[in-house]
Amino acid sequence: MKKLILSAAFLGLGVFGFAQTTTKADFTQKKAERLQQMKQELNLTDAQVAQIKALHESKAAERKQEMTAKKEDRMQKMKENEAEMQKILTPEQYKKFQELKAKKMAERKEHFQARKKVDATVVK
Repeated sequence: MKKLILSAAFLGLGVFGFAQTTTKADFTQKKAERLQQMKQELNLTDAQVAQIKALHESKAAERKQEMTAKKEDRMQKMKENEAEMQKILTPEQYKKFQELKAKKMAERKEHFQARKKVDATVVK
């Protein structure tokens, strides 16, 4: 009996876990709520709240910049890898390599779209 109850509880938690999605508005609201909670718990002044908010925004901008730099670095490495592959392979092999790569990308995109559609229907 205990196993049945525990199984039902975990199943219920799993279903609710999949149904949760957050939007940018939800995220912004939660940030504001956390800041308000900090203000109350730490007895912060309005000036301190403004400083903390500015700190959070500047750190977020730094993280975004770092992510952009990392993406550019990955793209550069991909281009270098492509150039190396082109040097190694014959023109026919390289053409087939490009076709296989495009096919895999299309499959990944299709899989992602299908997964995104399933996630959207679970939310509703």
